[in-house]
Amino acid sequence: MVEKDLTVKYYKIQKNQNQSGAIRIKYIILFIGIVLFLTSAAFWVPSFLKGKIVSYHFFQNEVVVLGLLLLGGYIGGEVANFLKFPAVTGYIVMGIFLGPSVLNFVPSHMIQEFNFIEVLGLSLVALIIGGDLHLDTLKRIGHTVVVITIVQAFSTFMLVSLSLKYILKIPIQTTLFLGAIASATAPAATVAVIKQYKAKGPLTDSLLAIVAMDDAACIILFSLVAAVVGVLNGGKEKGLLIHIALPLWEIGGSIALGVIMGTILTLILRKKIRQKHEMMIILIGAAFLFGEIAEIMGLSALLFNMTAGLTLVNLDPNPLFFKCLEDIELPIFIVFFSLAGATLNLKILLKNWAIGLLFVLSRAVGKIGGVYIGGKASGANKYIQKYLGFAMLPQAGVAIALALTIQTTYPDLAGLITSVVLASVAINELVGPLGTKFAITSAGEIHFKKEVRSNEI
Repeated sequence: MVEKDLTVKYYKIQKNQNQSGAIRIKYIILFIGIVLFLTSAAFWVPSFLKGKIVSYHFFQNEVVVLGLLLLGGYIGGEVANFLKFPAVTGYIVMGIFLGPSVLNFVPSHMIQEFNFIEVLGLSLVALIIGGDLHLDTLKRIGHTVVVITIVQAFSTFMLVSLSLKYILKIPIQTTLFLGAIASATAPAATVAVIKQYKAKGPLTDSLLAIVAMDDAACIILFSLVAAVVGVLNGGKEKGLLIHIALPLWEIGGSIALGVIMGTILTLILRKKIRQKHEMMIILIGAAFLFGEIAEIMGLSALLFNMTAGLTLVNLDPNPLFFKCLEDIELPIFIVFFSLAGATLNLKILLKNWAIGLLFVLSRAVGKIGGVYIGGKASGANKYIQKYLGFAMLPQAGVAIALALTIQTTYPDLAGLITSVVLASVAINELVGPLGTKFAITSAGEIHFKKEVRSNEI
């Protein structure tokens, strides 16, 4: 009874303060960005006037770059909303302009300094996905989700591999790896669009569950391909066993530890923490911690955090747990996606445009067609069959990470694979959010009459 009263009270407060809270966050972001920019300018201007440094040295300062990413990303999101695009597209495009490919205000070496934001951003996204996976929903859509996940992953793998092999005559080992990597879907952009438009409904529920499972499907597929390529290259049985054992540890260990840490997190939040700001601190700290534990132990940070979030929300379905993150997630997402845009290399895209274009097109057909076939086979509703595949296009972290692992195991194949994957990421990170918006709009799961602004993400 107390929990029910608390929930009702919370939603009343949220309804009354939603507009003022959104405006407050907007001006906080602008204020922080301006302060960061001016703070560094105070150190730079005197030296500049004395002729000691050139103007580009101004952008070697981490504080300046962080201010630029916040301000630039926010402005990009506002422009995107004005043009009826998802805000995340604006963040990424602004990142491209600020990054090495255009203005170089965010140099390549400086991007590495903000690796912690990438860890935090991905971990928060994974926690949010897990927090939306209620067991009663999973029981209702579980069969559909499993079938669609398997079919779309396999169809994408086959279509990309065969297209590159028989149209461009690329060696089979390379096409197999590219096909496996193509099955990966980046959850961050998808979640950002869903949250911006407050999407709810069968397609959104299924999308979140499929994106959560897609990471595991991709890891398994990539590991099987690595084993096959090892055999084709004359590898021994020991190598084959290692290729099989590693994904079992990565997936099984991530799920097991996610359940354990999610249970501990639930006990802490349930018995010791009741204030909203305290919950926010605990969850952000947990996201950092879980992400680093996963990296140290060779586990999947996405699966680890998704499982922890799933465990938390099903052991104690208190709406305050994940609602409290709404006050801090916007600036984190702005910097996260602006950095993602800054890392995109347009030169690589232009250099490998032919292979990259075929890879992107065949991957899109595999995703959309695979979801349609899987939806038909599992008896999913017509909106899921027709539109969910368009929300599966984003590609980023997992794909890049898998491409980089090839550099150590098969360096002779790594050059082409890495170039194609980076070119694909550049395209899909821009197109993907538009596909997600198209999917949830076509399914009628956007419940706002007007476009929401980037500060309401």
